[in-house]
Amino acid sequence: MKIEKLHVENFGKISNFDLVFSSGLNQQIHNNGWGKSTLSAFIKAMFYGLEAKGRKKDFEAERSKFQPWQGGLFGGNIIFQVGEERYQIFRTFGKTPEEDKFQLVDLLLGKVSNKFSSNIGEELFGVGKETFSISAFFGQNDLSSSTTDEVVANLAGIEKYKNDGEKTESALKLLEKNRKEIVANQPKEAELKQLESYIEKLEQDINQSKETIRVIMQESQPKVEEKQAFDKFFDDYKEKERDNRRIIEKRNQLQQNLNSKNLQLSELLQKPVDKSKNFYYIFSTLFIFIGLLFVVLFACNVLSIAIALGIGLPSVAIGTGLLIIRLSRKESKNLNKIEGLKKEIESIRQVLLELPKANEDKDEELYQKKLQLEQQVAVYNAQIANLTSGIEASQEELTLALTKYNKDKEEKEEGLKKIEILKMTMDFLKTARENVSERFVTPLNEKFNSIFEKFSNV
Repeated sequence: MKIEKLHVENFGKISNFDLVFSSGLNQQIHNNGWGKSTLSAFIKAMFYGLEAKGRKKDFEAERSKFQPWQGGLFGGNIIFQVGEERYQIFRTFGKTPEEDKFQLVDLLLGKVSNKFSSNIGEELFGVGKETFSISAFFGQNDLSSSTTDEVVANLAGIEKYKNDGEKTESALKLLEKNRKEIVANQPKEAELKQLESYIEKLEQDINQSKETIRVIMQESQPKVEEKQAFDKFFDDYKEKERDNRRIIEKRNQLQQNLNSKNLQLSELLQKPVDKSKNFYYIFSTLFIFIGLLFVVLFACNVLSIAIALGIGLPSVAIGTGLLIIRLSRKESKNLNKIEGLKKEIESIRQVLLELPKANEDKDEELYQKKLQLEQQVAVYNAQIANLTSGIEASQEELTLALTKYNKDKEEKEEGLKKIEILKMTMDFLKTARENVSERFVTPLNEKFNSIFEKFSNV
C-alpha cells in the first residue's frame, strides 16, 4: 500500500494543507510546534477513525484534542494505492462517532466503492489501531520500546496469535460490559429485602385479621344463637298473629251479617199493614158496608126482611171472609220470614260463640327486641365482612408480591450464575493472555529492547 496524496481540511492546528508523496523517502522538516505529530494523527484517523467518547483521557486524547482550532469542517481526505487500484478516503468527524462520515471512492472506476469499510485500517494492514500507532510512527519524545500481541505475532511468525491481544482485550471489555449490565439490571438485594418485609407484613395482617374474625365470631355466637331462637319464637308468634287476624276478620264479617239480619227482623216486626192498596181489604170493606146498609134499610122499614137478609147477610159474610183470608195469608207469610231470620240469627250467633278468642293487641316489645337483635348481629356481620374483604385484598397483594419476589429471586440467582460464568471466562482469557505473553511476548520484548537500546544510544 502506498500513500500518494493527502488533504487536511481542518484537523487540530492544521488547516487547508495538502501534501503529495513521491516515490522513495519523503521528508517533512518543520520547527517544533508546527504540527508534525498532528499530521501523523491525521493519517491514522483517516484509516482508523477517532476514538469514541468514553473515558475522559480517551476523549481528551483524540476527538477533543484534534477539534479544529479555527473551526470549520473537521477532517479531510487521502489518496492511496493498493496494487494496481487507487482509492480516495473522505472522512469527517463530529462530536460523537454517530456524526462521523466515511466514503471510499475507486479512482479508476470513478465511483463509490464498498470494497473496504470504515474499518479500512485493519482491513488493509491486518493490525489494530494500537499496533499501527507504535509501528508506523512515533514522536521524538516517545522513544520507548513497546510491543503488542500483533507485533509479536508478526515478528514471531505466529499467525494464529495475530490480533489476539486486541481481540482478547475487546472480549474482556465486552464481558465486563455484560457483567455490569447484568449487575445493573438484576434485582437489588435491598429490593428483595424490602419485598420480603412487605410479604411478611401482609402475612401478619392476614393472620391478625383472621384472628380478629375468630374472636368476633366467638363473641357474637351467643347473640347469634339468641337471635336464631328468638326468630323461631317470633315466626310462631307471627303465625298466631296471622291466625288472630283471620279470626278477627271472620268475626267482623259474621257480626256485620248478624247486625244486618237483626235489622231486617226489626223492620219486619215493625212494618205496618198497608190496607188502602190491598184488593182484599177494599172488597171485604165494600161487601161488609153493603150488608150493613141493607140491615139499616131493613131497620128503617125501607126494605123487607127477605131482601135485607137475602142480600145484606151474604154481603157481610163475603166481606168478612175476604178479610179473614187476607189477614191469614199475610200473617202466615210474615211469620215464615220472621222464623227464617231468627234461625239465621241464631246460627250466626252460634258460630260466633264457637270462634276461638283472638288477641287483637300487637306486642310491640317483641318487635323491638327482634329489631335490636338484628342490629346487634348486623354489626358483628359487618365487622366480619369488612375484615374478610380486607383479607381478600391482602391475599391478592400477597400473591402478586410473592410472584414478583420469586421471579426477582430467580432472576438474581440466574444473574449471579451468569456473573460467575463471565468472571470465570474473563479469568480464563486473562490467564491465557498471560501464558501467551510469558511464552512469546516477554522474550521478544527483552530481545527487542536490547536491540532498540543499541540504536537509541547511538
